[in-house]
Amino acid sequence: MNQTQMIHPMVEKHFQISIGHARWLSSVAQTRGIGESQIVEKALDILSGLTDIFEDGADRQGWTLLSEVSLQRVWDNDADAAYDNWRELYGVPAR
Repeated sequence: MNQTQMIHPMVEKHFQISIGHARWLSSVAQTRGIGESQIVEKALDILSGLTDIFEDGADRQGWTLLSEVSLQRVWDNDADAAYDNWRELYGVPAR
């Protein structure tokens, strides 16, 4: 038993996920050289920290906040920055 298991006892759980999620999970685990369980545990840590977002009928606001973070990460990069000036890039005059 390693030190992490002594501090945080582990419980084995069985669950079902889609084939797409299973492939993604396996790919991420293999790419990062860690176990699939570690990825799931990290995701659950993140999700458990967001539980207050889903209380008091704030579901829509919570999902909006989550999506904004994800979209910001996708859109806030140098490759996408070239499209920020799309009018100039494609020669479209301003209205």
